[in-house]
Amino acid sequence: MVLNKKILSQIILLLIGIFIIFFTYFYSDKVKKSVKKTEEEKIIKQDDRKAPENTSTFEDIQYEGVDSNGNNFIINSKYAEFKNDIPNIINMENVICRFFFKDGTVLKITSDFGVYDNILNDMEFEQNVKMYYLEKRLFAEKANFINSKNYLFVEGNVIAEGLEGDLAADKMDFDLTEKKLRISMYNEDKVNIRVNY
Repeated sequence: MVLNKKILSQIILLLIGIFIIFFTYFYSDKVKKSVKKTEEEKIIKQDDRKAPENTSTFEDIQYEGVDSNGNNFIINSKYAEFKNDIPNIINMENVICRFFFKDGTVLKITSDFGVYDNILNDMEFEQNVKMYYLEKRLFAEKANFINSKNYLFVEGNVIAEGLEGDLAADKMDFDLTEKKLRISMYNEDKVNIRVNY
């Protein structure tokens, strides 16, 4: 049986109409529901970030100061909070700190978390701590800068890399006033140092 052109064109138009109705009503509703669900998930994630009572929160915060040696520093974080009854202790996330030394060099420290005392200028850096100074890099789990004592304590899988060589240890204590460095391990293991010639 041969269909004539008129019946064939009517069947094609009917199929096109069905596709248009399907995509207009069913497919677009599905897309709208998906977009609405994604927006609701974003709102829920943002609500999870609500600070507890008696806490103030900030985003993209920056503090500037001067350490006990007269070096300027800037500490930034993507998210920060403090308890209203202890406003000088700032808990931070995604931290970047830069010390601008008088000789023109810069020490950059980054970490996932940190605590900054905006009165004493003491700083703690935790998780994924990275330090960059000239051609040297240092990685650790934790670092504390005690401004009042001019002391830097670095610990937890400490790895230092530089042009002169590499070092692996558990702890490094820097007395910045005396310019002394003490490197140690938690147990009787030896500190691992590789020197480049």
